[in-house]
Amino acid sequence: MLRLGYNTSAFAQKKDITDIVGIIHGLGYDGMELTLDQRHFHPFFSDKYATRTLVQSLYAHNLEVVLNTGGRYALSGIAHEPSLVSASAAARERSARFVAETIQLAPSLGVRTVMLHSGTLPAGVEQSEAWDWLVYEVTCLAEIAASEGVTLGFEFHPSMFVASLSDYRFLKARVGSAALKLTLDVGHVVCTDKRPVSQVIAECNGEIANVHLEDIMDRKHVHLPIGQGDIDFADVFRGLNAVGYEGLINAEFNTDDLEVDECQLARETFEHLQRLM
Repeated sequence: MLRLGYNTSAFAQKKDITDIVGIIHGLGYDGMELTLDQRHFHPFFSDKYATRTLVQSLYAHNLEVVLNTGGRYALSGIAHEPSLVSASAAARERSARFVAETIQLAPSLGVRTVMLHSGTLPAGVEQSEAWDWLVYEVTCLAEIAASEGVTLGFEFHPSMFVASLSDYRFLKARVGSAALKLTLDVGHVVCTDKRPVSQVIAECNGEIANVHLEDIMDRKHVHLPIGQGDIDFADVFRGLNAVGYEGLINAEFNTDDLEVDECQLARETFEHLQRLM
C-alpha cells in the first residue's frame, strides 16, 4: 500500500518542528521528510535536548521519517552551497561532514533513508574533475551509511551537476555500493525525460529508496501544488504500485516560492493525493 509523507520544507513560516510533526500527523500523513536547516532542525546546531524532544514527538505520532540534506540554505546563505562538487576542498569537506553527521544521527530518529544531491557545478570547474570529487565523497558517505544500516537516496536534479537519471546511473556504477540508491523526484523525471513516469519507475525497480512528489507545468522546474500542473499522477501511482514500492511518497514544496497558507496546502495536498491514489 502506498504511503504519503510531507516535506518540512513546505513550512517556511512555522518554526517549531514538534508543532510541524503534530500537524503532519493530524492531517493523516504516514510520515514526513525532514529537510535539515537552521529554521527547524540541524545536526550542526541542535543540542541533545532538541534531538531528544524530536525523537519523542516522532515516536508519539508514529511517523516514518526520511532525512533530507538537500535544503537550499542548509549550510550558508547561498543556495545549495557548499556542496559535494564545490571548487574548494574545504567546502566539499564541510558538505560531506554535514551529510555524514546526518547519517550518524539517523538511527537515533529511527530513520532508514537519508536524501542527498550533488549540488551545482561551479563556474570554471571541469566536469571530469567534479566527477572525481563526487565519486570520492559519495563512496565515503556510502561506507558510513552501510555501517549505520542507512540507505542513501541520491536525487538527480535538473539544475545540478547530477541532473538526470543517466547521470545518477554513472555515479552509481562508479561508487558501486548497495547503500547508494535513488530518490526519485517525479517532477525532475518529467523535466528531464520524455517517457511516461511509470516507465522510468519500472526501469528503476529495486533502486528507489525515496520519492518526491510535486506538480510541474510544461516541463519547467517549478514545484507547483498538486493539480496546478500537468503531471499524470494516475500513471505515477500505477508505476509505484507495479514495482511494489514500499517507501514514503513525500510531497515537496518550498512555500517561500508560493503565496499559500502552509497548513491549508498540506491539507489540500493530502486530500488531493488520496483521491488520485
